[in-house]
Amino acid sequence: MFLPHFSPIFGLVALTALYFLAGTVLLLTAVLTLTAMALATAIAERRRAEAALEAQKALVEAANRTKDNFLAMLSHELRTPLFPVFLAVENLQKQWLKNDEAAAALEIIRRNIRVERHLIDDLLDVTRISKGKLVLNLTSVNAHGQIRNVVETCRSEWAGKKIRMQLDLTARDSSVLADEARFQQIVWNLVQNAIKFSRDEGEIRISTANESPGELTIIVQDHGIGIEPEAMNRIFNPFEQGERSLKRRFGGLGLGLAISKSLAEAHAATLTAMSEGLNRGATFRLTIKTSALIAHDGTISLPVQARVRWVLRILLVDDHIDTCTVMGKLLAARGHRVTVAHDMKSALERIEAGGFDVVISDVGLPDGSGTELVSKSKNRLVGIAMSGFGTDADARRSLEAGFSQHLIKPVTMEKLDAALQAAMNGPERDGWESALRR
Repeated sequence: MFLPHFSPIFGLVALTALYFLAGTVLLLTAVLTLTAMALATAIAERRRAEAALEAQKALVEAANRTKDNFLAMLSHELRTPLFPVFLAVENLQKQWLKNDEAAAALEIIRRNIRVERHLIDDLLDVTRISKGKLVLNLTSVNAHGQIRNVVETCRSEWAGKKIRMQLDLTARDSSVLADEARFQQIVWNLVQNAIKFSRDEGEIRISTANESPGELTIIVQDHGIGIEPEAMNRIFNPFEQGERSLKRRFGGLGLGLAISKSLAEAHAATLTAMSEGLNRGATFRLTIKTSALIAHDGTISLPVQARVRWVLRILLVDDHIDTCTVMGKLLAARGHRVTVAHDMKSALERIEAGGFDVVISDVGLPDGSGTELVSKSKNRLVGIAMSGFGTDADARRSLEAGFSQHLIKPVTMEKLDAALQAAMNGPERDGWESALRR
């Protein structure tokens, strides 16, 4: 048999190859081991980071819930005492028309109550908008009428500063597709902003135009302190009001323009600001779609026409004594028959005894809630809820419980009259409308 001859050189080469092969395997093994360890470490770090982020997210969400609950409670606690004061002033103004000094004092009280109410509304609107819970009830709104109403409502402010208010409402197509209350809020904020930053004896011009078919542009121009270029990018940010010195000088939370911008966007409208600089005034332009070309096919609610005023037997339920006293007198002055209860138990007893057409109840009662009152009542009544809690969730709970209306304190008697009118003309009146015209 022939055996191959292995030379020493061949053996050396073979051993060297085996050595390097073994080294390569060991190196690859080491590299793979280190890579696996690095990956495991990275995965562990990522999981720790994700867990930390989840924990932070949970803390932020809890903080937001706490904030929302606090704002809701703050709203309720602030609105409740404002409500009877607002009603009492409204009533006294009608009785003291011939006494100029008393009328002026009452107007001061009324004006400042209105300012407080708007501040509360602004705080809640910021939360509502940031959480995407803004709900619009679109209808055809007469923009010129709303502008005139706002200007008249603000008359004491601009007249007090001797501002010349000029209206140039020349747009031919002035009906816009909007939520009436929210549209008025936008205009009110723009007018108030112009008044606030105008000098005494200054001038404000409000004009309208149809610059494009199917669109209405509302222009609010003042000749006041103006806006610095570096502040222009922040003018629509919440809680911004330019320089800190302006906040001290003019006050306010710096929410009006931010809310107006968000409300405009919710209407698919645009709101822009222009200024040539400090002490050179400012111009705000709101462009919104008109409703002239939109067919009202039932998807858009039109204003309810005035109906016959009913004389009602009303059960008024509220644990706030002053509210019941003032509201009871004002309802009675309108010809209604009013019975008062201050808690759920006594209210249920009166409802079960019968003899009422409408229950007007505060949502928060000492021994329950207005929603419980309506749900536990065996007698079929129209219910109108009143609450210092102003969130959409509160209104939804009231309607789901059986209330036909949810009013946010402080409530004007005009709004309460409208709520009663709407309730009496709604489907809830079927079956007992013959008992009403007394």
